[in-house]
Amino acid sequence: MKILLISHIFPPAIDGGSKVIYKLGQYFESQNHQTLYLSSNCSSTDDFIKKSPALSREGFRKGFIKLPTYHHLRRPLKFLNLFLKQDLLKVFQKGPIFKIFPFLKATYQILKFKPDLIIAGPLPTTIILYAVFFKKITNSKLLINASFHPTDQDFQQKPLINTLKKADFLWTLTQSETDYFTKNFNIDPKKIILAGNGVDYNFLKKSKIPRLVSAKSRSASGGKGGLGSFNILFIGSLAAHKRVDILIKSFSDILASRPVKGGIEGGFKLTIAGQKTLFYSQIEKLINSLDPKLKSKINFIFNFNQKDLAKIIDNCSVLVLPSVQESFGLVIVEAWARQKPVICADIPALKELVQNSNGGLLFKTNDQSDLTKKIQEIIDNPKKSEQMGKNGYNYVKNNYTWNNVGNKICQKILC
Repeated sequence: MKILLISHIFPPAIDGGSKVIYKLGQYFESQNHQTLYLSSNCSSTDDFIKKSPALSREGFRKGFIKLPTYHHLRRPLKFLNLFLKQDLLKVFQKGPIFKIFPFLKATYQILKFKPDLIIAGPLPTTIILYAVFFKKITNSKLLINASFHPTDQDFQQKPLINTLKKADFLWTLTQSETDYFTKNFNIDPKKIILAGNGVDYNFLKKSKIPRLVSAKSRSASGGKGGLGSFNILFIGSLAAHKRVDILIKSFSDILASRPVKGGIEGGFKLTIAGQKTLFYSQIEKLINSLDPKLKSKINFIFNFNQKDLAKIIDNCSVLVLPSVQESFGLVIVEAWARQKPVICADIPALKELVQNSNGGLLFKTNDQSDLTKKIQEIIDNPKKSEQMGKNGYNYVKNNYTWNNVGNKICQKILC
């Protein structure tokens, strides 16, 4: 079978939506199917609206097409929409908008390729509209991974919802996403494939959680020894909806409550690994307002190589995802694959994963105080935290390797 895979940006960009398209493509390749990838040449969604160094130049090397985009159309489209009030204009404000001549060249190459199946995602960018176009001109089947965020109005535009209805298959990530599609958009359950996202099997590796001294032990020993080494980790794009600001403030509160024993003077730190966005200036402003000693305990890792992901996770004690908008939370599964406990906001997708796995704790969304309490709970209960990491590991091993995910999708498509 010939498969065309379409995503808005291309790994190694730090983005779950594009990453899973690429990984499913690798799975199909391992099953001896032929693939062709189409994406923009951008490294983040911010690159759709600003001139910045792209991931790579326009390329048509074997198996990959990376197209340049127009960077200056967002403001004209927003102005035009003030008068026309068209949902389609709102969608195109999100980009990517491919440059005409490279796009025509790509279209010709895709027609020659003659795909049997198109796999595209995620919403709410224009990439789904391009996928429907290629479906029509190639007469192929279409599988969409929407990575849907119910609370984000950008996902609710009619042209995007219509593409979901036109698709032959919908690859959903959680039961809550599946239920949302059937109840709110009247999508036929027969074309939905609930498969989730995955990790490579070789990414599964037992790793020890740093041993901490519990609160009771510190009390019994007269407070000696402190916390030892404790590293809080965040992984993801540094966008506003990820709420990294809440995590930084919670980290500051915890250090303030233990200024010597394991705190500012001890082995206590926060690592933020991800990709800068337009919101990063606000995060930087917050960091610069902190006490210098506290600031020195916060480490940023930008645009890291995916080969380093396992090492980054292995060096943490807990992974925290305070995001208010997630369709799945791939970093949560990646942390569990390395036997790390997690703390997440109690939004539907993350809540479903954590409750099904018993692999971590949930805090009230946007509640800094509750997040601080949950981090403190991890600190004070090392044995419980280690068990949560093991629970998550077993859950991922049994449900979310790419063999598991790919098999679910293949069985539905090829039956």
